[in-house]
Amino acid sequence: MKTAEYLSVLVSIIVGLGMSQVLTGIANLLVDRRRVRFYWVWAVAVVMVFLANVQFWWGTFSVGDAVATNFFSFVFFLLTPVALYLSAVVLVPDFEGEGEIDLKHHFYANRTLYFGFLAIVPLLSGARSIIISGDPLFSPERPFEAVFMVLMASGALVANERWQQLLAIVLPTLFVAFIIVAGLQPG
Repeated sequence: MKTAEYLSVLVSIIVGLGMSQVLTGIANLLVDRRRVRFYWVWAVAVVMVFLANVQFWWGTFSVGDAVATNFFSFVFFLLTPVALYLSAVVLVPDFEGEGEIDLKHHFYANRTLYFGFLAIVPLLSGARSIIISGDPLFSPERPFEAVFMVLMASGALVANERWQQLLAIVLPTLFVAFIIVAGLQPG
């Protein structure tokens, strides 16, 4: 086993934990649907976290060799899946116990942490691409990363429901555009 393959196992575990958190939350929602007050903005956020985990895993296919030779590069690289995992943790409510689960209340009670963790993802991703992978400072991904960071930060700072609903429409649209511009190949 090569060093990059060995290190990718830990990255895959963290990404898997984030995806597991989201999928377990959806499964619990389906099982406990009678006591859940649904909120579409929360549902879009859950889909975004899931897709962000998949995109991170997909987009970092070739990074292993770049982080395999430096401990600090590897730790820095791990910060992105950790932030994605933590965003999933604060987004998905605890379904244990009895009583109603109000997804709108849960979303607004945790939106600052949720968007805060997600706001650092494009910053970390851009820095990783430039510093570790040696990508150019100006590339088609950088404007998307900057806009994502600003929109996510605004989601953390602005509690207005209309703004949150607008973000729930704009962010997935921007994400799809980013995937198309960045290309659909791994690495």
